[in-house]
Amino acid sequence: MKRDTRSRDDLNIVLDTASALGLQHQLRQKLIDAIHRGVLRPGRRLPSSRKLAERIGVCRNTVSLAYDALLAENHLVSRARSGIFVASDMASGRIAASARNLGPTSRLIAGLPAPVEDTGFRCPQNWHQYPFPFLDGRITPELLPLPEWREAMRLACSRHEALSWNLGTGDGDDAMLLEEMRSKILPVRGIDAAPDELLMTLSARQALQLVCELLVRRGVPVLLEEPCDVELHRRLRERQADVSMLDPTLGKPLPGAAIVVSSSHRSHDAQSAWPRQLLAAVAAADGILIEHDMPPSTRDGGKLLPALHAIDHDGRVVYISSPAAVVACGEPPGVIVADAALVERLRQLRRNQGTGPSPISQRAWAYFIGLGHYSATLARSSRVLEGRRRALRDALNHYLHEFVSIETTPGASAYWVSLAASIDARELVQRAAANGVLLETARMSGGREAICMGVTSLIESQIRAGVHVLSRLVRGQLAPGSRRIEDAAVAPLSGRALSKTMAGATLLYNTVYGEPCTLEIRKNGELVGTAGYANEDCDRGHWWIEEDRWYRQWTQWAYGEVASYAVVIENDQLRWYGSDGLLADTAVIIRPARSAAKSKGGTSS
Repeated sequence: MKRDTRSRDDLNIVLDTASALGLQHQLRQKLIDAIHRGVLRPGRRLPSSRKLAERIGVCRNTVSLAYDALLAENHLVSRARSGIFVASDMASGRIAASARNLGPTSRLIAGLPAPVEDTGFRCPQNWHQYPFPFLDGRITPELLPLPEWREAMRLACSRHEALSWNLGTGDGDDAMLLEEMRSKILPVRGIDAAPDELLMTLSARQALQLVCELLVRRGVPVLLEEPCDVELHRRLRERQADVSMLDPTLGKPLPGAAIVVSSSHRSHDAQSAWPRQLLAAVAAADGILIEHDMPPSTRDGGKLLPALHAIDHDGRVVYISSPAAVVACGEPPGVIVADAALVERLRQLRRNQGTGPSPISQRAWAYFIGLGHYSATLARSSRVLEGRRRALRDALNHYLHEFVSIETTPGASAYWVSLAASIDARELVQRAAANGVLLETARMSGGREAICMGVTSLIESQIRAGVHVLSRLVRGQLAPGSRRIEDAAVAPLSGRALSKTMAGATLLYNTVYGEPCTLEIRKNGELVGTAGYANEDCDRGHWWIEEDRWYRQWTQWAYGEVASYAVVIENDQLRWYGSDGLLADTAVIIRPARSAAKSKGGTSS
């Protein structure tokens, strides 16, 4: 719900009572924005706290606190018996911009080759609004250690720590974090490393890119272990490396000076000879092995095997990993463990790119690990994820036993589901999204297509229902929807039922060009639409109901023309039928009651 008051002057302030940000902070933001946009010019008098409170529909104390905060920072000044004014030295600093023609940069971009098609999975920003998001690595709120992170951030932002931020460590990393990584994180994988053999990065992916940029040149033979990272494969080819897939049997010698990229997705038995055979093959080729180790999310009741770096005695393994993402608020930092000379070269490359982790984030991670929060949270989340993964395994066995086979790796929080040859994985993923089930395609060894179903992104009670919907799709029990309204199994909504259902609803669907889109149908008749993976395409409009049909008109989308539809809702799927009676589009409908329940149950991060 939003409070909107139109004033007589140009200071129109709208506060959102449903926002996570308090009304006082929203008001402060609005006033600062008005100052910078020149709406509130230097020396202008502001309304009294009582009048402004009445105008925007909040209590007077909210306005007083906002004014006090801005007075303390000298954005506003108080004059005795006169009131509160915008400070005279708070100029907006804006210079009028002139119209621009197409410049050389824009012409250059237009002349560049078309970008390589991105076939990898791109997660929509509104993933948490879907009823059943089976996305590995997207974290539900109850898994996040928010109190622990608040303590770590508070300590990292203390006055004592803040004074040292700008003193810096040169090109080095935070000594406290390096010690915590050396003593608590790396030993879990059997790695003993000196401080000068470690380098921190923004993420494990950036660490992999740094290592490949330093080591890979044109014509260098690079062998990738399946399943491989599609993005990494593309980048290596762009660097004109001689990329091929690693023979899992090691039936023939590796090319001379080869670089092998091994992923911890492969599951090895404790007695397997594969790790030592691989190291021996790399040594025989006088090559380098890059070990991209994915940290486990669960313990699986078993003991982790040592990393390849831990059993390497020749210094041929460059180890890349990170703390577990399941306990991180955002993407965790990456770490590279290698020979000190190589680490120094990587540090120079990182400096040249200007991509080192900030001191405050490194120190916060150091406190988070050092205070025991990391290990305790990992153990706690492991128990939750093990229960979710069992629920997923049991549901897949119950509903899809004859259609799929599943596999996983120790410590993983997902199952890789192989489908029958007659089922197109990508088509199934698209149809599932239209029915509220988010899945990710995956490529397994041998190039076979599969789907990855993770359990970090939805609570245990949702898993069975989500797999049930998926099974109905696989069995053909959920058709895309009748093409003609007269063939629909459910009658279209009419009268009060149509108005009640649509008012306040949120609709999720994909555009014709494949990008996610969210439509907010507000009770006051407004329409708000956001499309794209970064919500970069936005528009507003309005809606109304006439004669049992739902009308809408956007400002820019759909040419700003009025359109009307009959609305059919079956389960969580909404279907629009045009004036010709043909199916125009489908969407997943999120009702207000469900949104509130989900925010309590936890499906967003």
